[in-house]
Amino acid sequence: MNPYQLLLKKFVIILLFTLHACALTLISPGLNSHYRLDNITNIKFEEAAFYGSKHYNHSAFYIESANLKLIANDINNSTFNKEEKLEIKPFDPNKIHIMYEYCYDKEKEINITEDIKNHHFQLNDISYESRTSYFYPYSYYKRGSIISKKYPFYMNDDYPYNKVILKTGTDFLMCIRTILVFKKDDQKNDKNEFEILTPRNSHISYSYEYNNQFVFYKNEGMDFSAK
Repeated sequence: MNPYQLLLKKFVIILLFTLHACALTLISPGLNSHYRLDNITNIKFEEAAFYGSKHYNHSAFYIESANLKLIANDINNSTFNKEEKLEIKPFDPNKIHIMYEYCYDKEKEINITEDIKNHHFQLNDISYESRTSYFYPYSYYKRGSIISKKYPFYMNDDYPYNKVILKTGTDFLMCIRTILVFKKDDQKNDKNEFEILTPRNSHISYSYEYNNQFVFYKNEGMDFSAK
């Protein structure tokens, strides 16, 4: 089997796997839509206008301890300083980790590094212990003027073919990911609320349930668009 046939075969396998798992959306290695937090805030006009209404969307996810290494080693991760390697502190199972992600029009003149620095985060009205932010690209599809996330832009094959990188599109939607660390006691064994205050003083809220373990998100009818 020549390299082209091998690449095509692996792509078909990934596609079939994705169709088989159609009840879930792939967010990145180690993370799917089961771990999504419930968005209880409508799209804010001022946020959509600032980031580009066709491109802007936001979401948040709960990270299980077993999944952080896969998320940290994702080939799509890119630091603000391209010379630096993404560093995430060793995962402490006694801490709570939540990821917040928003996407924007990469053609707009936005000082995105300053923008994310001026976001404030809280879990049940308690601030985080530490945070790590970085770029993350997605392939996307268009429905009229609406742009929706599809898959991570690059997908790396499993061993022994892990040198084969499949690109899932010809262009990408740029997003910023922030992984936040909270104390274990900051989380309730009940309903929890995760809140963001943006630099434009917009309040964004999510909720999730924890009953001795994270209660999976079940509503797959999500709207990524700002319209």
